[in-house]
Amino acid sequence: MSDQTDDNQKAPPDPKIKPTVKIVDEEEKRYRYFSSAPMRSAIHLMDALYSDDTFYQQATFDWVSPDDAKKLFLYGVCKEVMKAATSLLEDQGYIKEEQIDHHTDRLARMVWGSIYDKQTYRIRKLIELLSLVILFDRNTKRNEEYRVFLNAESLDLDLTRLKDFRSLYADKVIENTQSAVSDFEKRIATDLKTLGVPSLWFVDEGNFKKHKPSVFVRRTSIYMDALAVATPDERAALGVSYGRGYSRTSESVHPMLGSHDYGQDENNSKHIRANYTYIGLLGMHIMHLAHRLAGVDDPEGIDKVMGKHFEKSEASQLINKLKREFRIGDIVLTAWTDIAEVVDATTGKFGDKAYRIRYISHPPIPDIPEDWIESQRILVRLMSKAEMRRVLENAMTSDKSPKALREVMPRALEQTDEELMKSAAKTFLDLHKAGVLIPMLVKQGVLKSTDVD
Repeated sequence: MSDQTDDNQKAPPDPKIKPTVKIVDEEEKRYRYFSSAPMRSAIHLMDALYSDDTFYQQATFDWVSPDDAKKLFLYGVCKEVMKAATSLLEDQGYIKEEQIDHHTDRLARMVWGSIYDKQTYRIRKLIELLSLVILFDRNTKRNEEYRVFLNAESLDLDLTRLKDFRSLYADKVIENTQSAVSDFEKRIATDLKTLGVPSLWFVDEGNFKKHKPSVFVRRTSIYMDALAVATPDERAALGVSYGRGYSRTSESVHPMLGSHDYGQDENNSKHIRANYTYIGLLGMHIMHLAHRLAGVDDPEGIDKVMGKHFEKSEASQLINKLKREFRIGDIVLTAWTDIAEVVDATTGKFGDKAYRIRYISHPPIPDIPEDWIESQRILVRLMSKAEMRRVLENAMTSDKSPKALREVMPRALEQTDEELMKSAAKTFLDLHKAGVLIPMLVKQGVLKSTDVD
């Protein structure tokens, strides 16, 4: 028997091989920065709050002063950011080494999926945390509010425990837990009386009065409220909209037994890298606000590194990208490389746009020739009536344009605007069908190859 493997027989994947990719020095510096910066900020603030963990660990069920309640809250914020930063250090092992990317192998896909799952639920957790600190930053007047929050957390845990025990053991009650519930309710009621308010923005007043979990308002409501008052940079970090920033990350915490598993578009090294940076950016925004709430300067915080108003930050670039504007009549290319015409527009609750498009290329579902689409799902405007003639004249004289396109331009420019738009749409469609359009846009720098991978 020959010791050589048949050339036509595919060797099984080595289970010891991690699906990693080689990165250049600049990328490695960036990854190191996005993992170390939030960690350094968290350590700096923790040291400023308490010299060690002793009080934080022992104060869970103790009555603490309002000032200590605020410090305990912020110490917990630092702890969550530290855990996220630690997870980034673990992920570095998957992106630093040069190894074969077995993207088509079943085992490798499962490994990619597990990494993406972990990153995504970490993102979900940090988005919820950023939402909270944004609203505490905007709403909090007195430190008793932090004490209400901490006591509400403990109350909610005990109410849930009582509820579960009753359902399992014929409606029996754990007396010690019930006593703790009563204590927490009294502490919260006392602080609310001191504050002179019936409730606070994070408390579900109805459930609190009924002694039912959860005593917190829905997390989605907190997220939406944070979006409403967030700065542009904070909105970018939050994900800009409910669908992008909150709903989509829910998928990582629920079993998906069909063929979903994020699909090829997300289950790959590109998204692992993007999430790495995103987690670091979320941590930096959280620590920026945590330091501000504490009244402590952060010598290496996001405003020191990226400028006081983050004008050049990745967040600002992202928000500008997602705010792209289109006009009725524009011919566009969608994220799924469909060619379409913009026929209507609407503005969302937080200023982001969505557009109704009429498919010029074959509709994904033949019975749905028109549909709504988020602005960020449109890759590029291919043609606009206002700029149509200038663009076509430039294309006619550009050496980068395909010969076939340059030849049809003189005749095309003799038409009216309406006829010209129809001709342009047909030309784009023909080029797309011939496989010329996307390479042409990439060559001209209109698209990046990663946009259409």
